[in-house]
Amino acid sequence: MSCGCGNSGDSAAGPHVDSGQLPGAPARFRYGAILERLLDRISRAEALGGRPLATLGRAPDDPAVALLAAAAGAHHVLGWTLHRLAVDSTLPGTEDRAALVRLTGMLGHLPRPAIAADALLSFRVGTPGAPEGAVTPGVPDVVTIPQGLQVASVPEQGGQPVTFETDSAVEARAGWNALRPLRAPALPVISAATTGVEVEGVALGARVGDRVLVHAGPTQTGTASWLFALVTAVEIAAAAVPARTVLTLAAGELLTVADALTAPSRPGTVILLGQRAQPFGATAPDLMFMPEAVRRARGKALPKRALPIDWADFFVGSVSGEAWRIHLDSVHPAAAPGRAVVLDSGSDQSHPGVERIVAARETARSDFGLSARCTLVTLGTALATAFKSKVRETTIQLETARGDLLVHPEDRVLPITGTASPAQHPAFVSENLPDRFYLTGAVVLPPGRRVILTGRTADGEPMSEAATVLRTEIRTGGSPEQRATLVVLERPPVGRWTGATLTVLANIVPSSHARTPAAGAEILGSGDRTVALPRFPLKQSPLARLAAPGTRGYAPAIEIRVDDRRYEPADTLYDEGPDSLRFRVTDQPEGGAEVQFAGRLPSGTGNVSARYRIGGGSAGNLPNDRLTQILTPVNGIATVTNPLPAAGGSDAETVEELRSSAPKTIRTLDRVVSLADFEAFAQGYRGVGRASVVELRAGLRRIVCLTVATTSFDPPAAGSDLVTGLHEALVAASPPGTHVAIAGFVDLPMSVGLALASDPALPRPAVEAAVRAALVRDFGRRARPFGTAVHRSQIIATVQHVPGVVAAVLTAISAPGAAEDAEGRLPCPAAAMVTDPSTGRPRLDPARLLSVAGPDITFTELTG
Repeated sequence: MSCGCGNSGDSAAGPHVDSGQLPGAPARFRYGAILERLLDRISRAEALGGRPLATLGRAPDDPAVALLAAAAGAHHVLGWTLHRLAVDSTLPGTEDRAALVRLTGMLGHLPRPAIAADALLSFRVGTPGAPEGAVTPGVPDVVTIPQGLQVASVPEQGGQPVTFETDSAVEARAGWNALRPLRAPALPVISAATTGVEVEGVALGARVGDRVLVHAGPTQTGTASWLFALVTAVEIAAAAVPARTVLTLAAGELLTVADALTAPSRPGTVILLGQRAQPFGATAPDLMFMPEAVRRARGKALPKRALPIDWADFFVGSVSGEAWRIHLDSVHPAAAPGRAVVLDSGSDQSHPGVERIVAARETARSDFGLSARCTLVTLGTALATAFKSKVRETTIQLETARGDLLVHPEDRVLPITGTASPAQHPAFVSENLPDRFYLTGAVVLPPGRRVILTGRTADGEPMSEAATVLRTEIRTGGSPEQRATLVVLERPPVGRWTGATLTVLANIVPSSHARTPAAGAEILGSGDRTVALPRFPLKQSPLARLAAPGTRGYAPAIEIRVDDRRYEPADTLYDEGPDSLRFRVTDQPEGGAEVQFAGRLPSGTGNVSARYRIGGGSAGNLPNDRLTQILTPVNGIATVTNPLPAAGGSDAETVEELRSSAPKTIRTLDRVVSLADFEAFAQGYRGVGRASVVELRAGLRRIVCLTVATTSFDPPAAGSDLVTGLHEALVAASPPGTHVAIAGFVDLPMSVGLALASDPALPRPAVEAAVRAALVRDFGRRARPFGTAVHRSQIIATVQHVPGVVAAVLTAISAPGAAEDAEGRLPCPAAAMVTDPSTGRPRLDPARLLSVAGPDITFTELTG
């Protein structure tokens, strides 16, 4: 005889047998307990002054006991069902997801479904392996990347590839593969510490041992500063583009020189002093060794009876008015009018001096025991006093050639926040705004075009950021070679890059981790004018949700047509009439989705069709440069990659997530007023895994500041649509005039050192693994709140609760940029409003997040 709970009468031999109980039933509703109470009640029943059934046996073959067992089984099933219905009607108690969805749906909450990650794909037009700019016959210069093009990741060991599809058709060009910013020419900085220069061309003729003058720019007094240095090595780079002469310099010294002495010259001029001369008489014999007659005739007049020891009139040239005439030691063809000379005595008391040759001619001279043909040069008199008496010490360096320093493009940080006017492009003037910069050449990017800015910051850190083009303007600087394009972005980028590393990737196509079924459009059914609010289930699941404007930040990826007329999606069909051309998509608690129409559909056979995409989930969150396999080749497309991580994907809400998210969503109902509303609204938005809110002040302005993490608990990527979309949704849902600032967080990875004594009865590696797991559980990125310090006592408390730990000492705790204070606390700054030095406007300085990962925990043996 069946008891109604899956047990036979034989198995219920007595009140102590509880096998086959329905799971989750309270003890009082269990089969054995009910049967025990029935038998006990019957045995104590009184009639006619006695208990006639007190001797009733409890053998399973007794018909009365079997009847009571059947009743107990029925009561057990009925009690469990009533209990389950009561539990499923409460948020904390139910374990049935379908019941929880229906329960929260009565209050207006829609569980978040699986959402597809999105990625920006960068395509390169050309042929695989061909250098950038190479022309290959048969390969088009302009390629249309179709909608639905599939790109997959290269799976890791034992993994599966992840497939993305392009969301729209985009035109790609070979010239847009990698655009470079316009960089004005900039002369190298010349100083006394300069050890080398590059000179244009290979005709300078410099040799080791020559001296050079390098124009180092004007001084504050209006004169010019020149580097006077010795050439120690010469390299002729004739094959370089452009060809150049590389000079290695030493013993550099800065000289202040009037412009008239070196004219014509400008910053960057290089004067080669390739000939060396001395004043006539520098090699004259010592008068002390000359005959007495010569000493008396040619020496300086001295007191009576003394012989002269120096030559008379032994000077570096002679001064007459404004002219200083110097006979050189020999004939020097390089001594020509207009050229510069440098006089150097090698003395610490007098620095080298620069003069200009006014006149020069070849002549002969006999004096100081010497006779030779020489060159007579006429200089100015500015240096005569300093060098006139230094015949033997003075060396005269003669100009032999001139050149110009090789000009390299400037390497300033972009976008430029100050006025910029490149020297060779006077028409290209920045408007002093951080949302624009110039590209080299003429590039017409359509408005709304997605681009990725990639390069390195001034600190050398790699950085990539997505941006949207607002407009482009082609500017001309006077010749076709001086064309440039002003690019204005919709929003100023967060990052700033050095001009030498910045690259603009313009063949960017949005894509999502969702695929279109191979069958294409799906016939949902036939319309019938007699049916109100018709519903049609979708055959494939899960229906993909893609990023879209709105309060939740996502929308179903589906297109519905009835008789080829496109219907519009809606979040609700409330107040829609029978002639409405709108529909909504609802997820069924048991899985799958269905389409419901607001109006009556025209009658027809198979006239209701849907084209939709399926997929989504956290598996689509991939690092950058992982999507590299084109599954549907297109002629002209060489390679593809994702310069930014694929992000925004999340799995459908679990039962525990529903319990926590439903009350928050019901409280806000898509409107935000209090700070708690902002946090609850943000955590229900697509792609947000955690949010924290504070109210800050910028002057008299109240600013609601949100710190958010993605569903993978990483900071949102710079320029991410997640931040901009959430900001727009919050502004729309909050009272007018509310100022909202959103930022990610700065990760501060902790390093923890522990001296551990473990139970000798347990394996030491197992105890260490348990401690590591407990610390990651309590102090990992997913568990830690933003802007919250970590105390030593918190870590010790977690470690001491791990089974097998006998004693523990925290030997080290540190994090980048954080120093432990006297109270044993590692501080963690919260979000704050600061003034941006580049714009002068307040901006949100993101909160920090102290967290620890397993590899950053080290153990030592605790002794003593």
